[in-house]
Amino acid sequence: MRKLAIGFVFLVLLPALVAAGGYGFYWYQVKRYADRLVEQAAPFALVEYGAIHADPRGEVGLDRVSITLNQDGTRIPLESIRVRSQDPLFFLDPQGRIEAGDLPLQLSLVLRQAQIGLSSKLIETLEMQAAQADALSPGSVSPDALGCGDLQRIDVDALGRMGYKSLSMDLVLGMAIEPHNRRIRFNADTDLAGIGQSSMSVELSVTGDSFAPAQMLAANPRLRRLEAGYQDAGYNVRRNKFCANEAGVDVDTYLAEHERLLRDWLLAQGVKLPELIWDLYNGMNRPRGRATLTMEPPGGLGAEVMAGLNSPTQLIDRLNIGLSLNDRPLVLDSINWNEVLVEPRQPVVSRSPVQTDTDDEAPLPDEAEVAGDSAVEPDAAVATDHEDDVLRGLPKRAPRPEAKKYRPIALAQLADARGLSVRVRTDLGNRFEGRVVDARDGTLKIEQRVDKGLIVYPLEFDQISSVEVYR
Repeated sequence: MRKLAIGFVFLVLLPALVAAGGYGFYWYQVKRYADRLVEQAAPFALVEYGAIHADPRGEVGLDRVSITLNQDGTRIPLESIRVRSQDPLFFLDPQGRIEAGDLPLQLSLVLRQAQIGLSSKLIETLEMQAAQADALSPGSVSPDALGCGDLQRIDVDALGRMGYKSLSMDLVLGMAIEPHNRRIRFNADTDLAGIGQSSMSVELSVTGDSFAPAQMLAANPRLRRLEAGYQDAGYNVRRNKFCANEAGVDVDTYLAEHERLLRDWLLAQGVKLPELIWDLYNGMNRPRGRATLTMEPPGGLGAEVMAGLNSPTQLIDRLNIGLSLNDRPLVLDSINWNEVLVEPRQPVVSRSPVQTDTDDEAPLPDEAEVAGDSAVEPDAAVATDHEDDVLRGLPKRAPRPEAKKYRPIALAQLADARGLSVRVRTDLGNRFEGRVVDARDGTLKIEQRVDKGLIVYPLEFDQISSVEVYR
């Protein structure tokens, strides 16, 4: 019997006690870190929680959280906060590991059911600030309120009349690291109940092996891919019905009038959007409308590439943009982005059908003025002829030299262009601009200014599709 008891202690009870002790230490570390965060937030807000969540498999957090802002007393309750990692030991010293750049390969923050009332002091303050901004431009209408009856903007009162009393949000922030190819991905997903769902994913590449926040900027981060999406989750139905009622029309008529007014508003700002973008905008205004934007610049987009771009059109081409509406890709090749920016068109002022002879009439030019203008022209012509007679036979002034500009050059002549500004496009679509440092043995070296320093980029002749020098 004694041997059985001893075996039970060693085989069952002792491992259970060790596991319980380890879990207790793990739970204590999580609580200590949570209390430290609460203490750091004290100057700005009172943070309270009901329970600690500590899962040794890599998930910790708080339940029944309440955040009360010190400035105005606004209370923001949350159902739960969770931090997840594939490395459970990360939570034993999260701050130290973050500062050292020893990040887990996967890390995420999840907020559930964060709520704020539309009648709260915080929303009231934001509404007052918006009203003060409106007072600076009396009579102006916010673009989102165009066609919505007499409204100047979709304010808190309008949201309340649509049926919204509070905002409830779920938020997921994530990070994933791929050390083997030096890639890091960030994602953010937001779900506003009854309004819409948004998502964003950014993939970057770096040149160094450290992912510490303080060293990331020095690691020459390059954008590899960006994807952003939005889907309506109930707001369009409420907004369209509300604005149609405000305007005294049906929903389709309101949407058509809203588009017409928005087109005029943009033209007044000097922007003429292509029809394809209007199709996208109108589709997003429909119930459950969903749009996705992607950017995949070939070879990545870094500071040195941005420095070599000379126009918005070049940037758009370099970003390799893709758009889709309700999972249907939109073909962007037909868009001429150079035609988007136009001369601002002033709004047409309607005239009364009955006009007096003097109202709004432009005064006729003075007859003597007209006569004087017409009398000058023959004299000017005679003077010009006389000047030609006087100067005839004298040596003429040498013509002005042709203005410098970027001109194509053969690769074999690049060695003679040392010190000149150069503009290069590669087979992959990358664009480089800088100064020719050297061009020998089939390699072109370009010097570029990045931030406060200079860097030299080597480019093989085989990679170059076109090259121009400024001369």
